Amino acid sequence: MATQPDRAKIVDFYLAKIGEKDFDILQVRKDLERNSIEEEEIKIIVRLVDNEMQRRLIHGESNTDNNHVIWMGGILTAIGLFITLGTYIGFIDMGNSFVFAYGPLFTGAAILLGGLAYKRRQ
Repeated sequence: MATQPDRAKIVDFYLAKIGEKDFDILQVRKDLERNSIEEEEIKIIVRLVDNEMQRRLIHGESNTDNNHVIWMGGILTAIGLFITLGTYIGFIDMGNSFVFAYGPLFTGAAILLGGLAYKRRQ
């Protein structure tokens, strides 16, 4: 049975390889079996490496989704500002009145700020 420091070194070795293009979790098991590591240790090591792979994948997707939310909030805010300023300044002709597009303006700002706050917490 591998000791805790040995297990930590093995896990660290494979965690460093996770970012490589040709990394395969199945290869971890094969390497460990080839090095005569006990089955229980193999299960623990593979589980730890797999958990870290999943965590990195989820965290990466979460950032991508959050960036989409931030962009959508910014676009919606810009649309609200464009309509409001366009009608007020006059490049969108409304005669003697203007439109205050508070729906897209405030909703977009709230979505944008919420996305930024969520990103800061991570």
